[in-house]
Amino acid sequence: MIDTSRLGIDYGVLLPELVVTATALLVLVLDLLIPPGRRRWLAAVSALGLLLALLATVPLWGADRSAFSGTVIGDSFAAFFDVILLSTGLLTVLISPRFLRSLGLEYGEYYVLTLAAMAGMMLLAAATSLMTIFLGIELLSIALYVLAGFARRNLRSQESALKYLLLGGFASGFLLYGMALIYGATGATTLHGIAQFVGASGSSVLLLVGIGFLVVGLAFKASAAPFHMWTPDVYQGAPTVVTTFMSVATKAAAFAVIGRVFVAAFPTIRADWYFPLAFVAIVSLGIGNFVAITQSNLKRLLAYSGIAQAGYILLGILPGSSEGLAASLFYVAAYAVMNFGAFAVVTAVETRVGEGGTEIPAWTGLFYRQPLLATTMTVFMLSLAGIPPTVGFFAKLFVFRPLVEAQLWAPLAVAIVTTVISFYYYLRVVVVMLTAPEEAGRPAREPVSRVMGAILVFCSIATIVLGVFPTVVFDWARTAAALHL
Repeated sequence: MIDTSRLGIDYGVLLPELVVTATALLVLVLDLLIPPGRRRWLAAVSALGLLLALLATVPLWGADRSAFSGTVIGDSFAAFFDVILLSTGLLTVLISPRFLRSLGLEYGEYYVLTLAAMAGMMLLAAATSLMTIFLGIELLSIALYVLAGFARRNLRSQESALKYLLLGGFASGFLLYGMALIYGATGATTLHGIAQFVGASGSSVLLLVGIGFLVVGLAFKASAAPFHMWTPDVYQGAPTVVTTFMSVATKAAAFAVIGRVFVAAFPTIRADWYFPLAFVAIVSLGIGNFVAITQSNLKRLLAYSGIAQAGYILLGILPGSSEGLAASLFYVAAYAVMNFGAFAVVTAVETRVGEGGTEIPAWTGLFYRQPLLATTMTVFMLSLAGIPPTVGFFAKLFVFRPLVEAQLWAPLAVAIVTTVISFYYYLRVVVVMLTAPEEAGRPAREPVSRVMGAILVFCSIATIVLGVFPTVVFDWARTAAALHL
């Protein structure tokens, strides 16, 4: 008889993931029973499942429950990212039905794939083993490959899915090879075992090469340069509602792994991994902000903006301190609110105008046609630029402070210069929206759907409120950053 007492089986640690997985299976079955004309019920069931998963994260806050032989953990860090991921997934599901109907893509598989990707992302937040990290990455990646090409009759969508699949498989190979080298150097697959070995024996060439490959794989998932090549094409080609989801959730999940691995598992060899991560952060800031200036498509502009934002988030990881990690966690939360809102506005415009609605010239005079969309987009653009009193200002301020304390002047200088440069392309969008249209008179105002309007108002208010009262979320980020393995 097999002794399972040592396995540490504790399904409560993975209860949020299990709820999301069960919801995906339920939606898959209901899709066979519900008539095609009533598929919006699938969105309602998905939203209810995500709400239940949010409730299931509450017991994890303040906990420290390792389970399944140390491969997963239920703690405040996992709960913090679960809230971000589940909130993003919930808002995505709510805005999806109208957009999917406009493209004739309202199929049940969409919600199943979205929930499957959510389960993989949440597993990453709780993973404390190289095996579970790889399992979570592959689960989210396979689902996103299909979602990127969900518009089956759109050649650009198919192209984006193919690029994402090929480059994603290439990055997974780097990631897996890096994990194999780390295991060969330390003899452990759990982060706790790796940390103990590194703390006692220090680094080795084999371990550092493995960490290098690991950085490549994780930087790809985080859309960080110079491993960002897929991002603009996939963001532009994928259905905009899918881009909205993956631009926030994938980045959050990737940084959950980066934070836990480098700050918790490799704190004693920070001098060895600092330069690769600093290089990725600096290059991301440079490429993201400079190339965004030349973009005429808003989805591509936001893609390069996301690359730059990945660089800012990485800045908090560089000091290797819990305070720096807390700053990165706060930045992830801030990014989730403002970037989701920005892409949601793009989704609303494309729903009405069509694919051409993502071109920046098409946004000329948007304030006169759709004042709600233009006003909320202005809030999100100002926040992404880091202009007070939005949350984006404090997100940048909080990641700059640990750099000053650690005297890391080079990445700080690059971050400040590129922040100033970013004002141009963010404010350019605002100027275009405020420019009066050439036609005589003002065009009639077009109403926005109630659900979309409510979500945009919520995100814009959150962007401002978190900027006025940032310490509340930052205190939560500090609690989550106190990692234990």
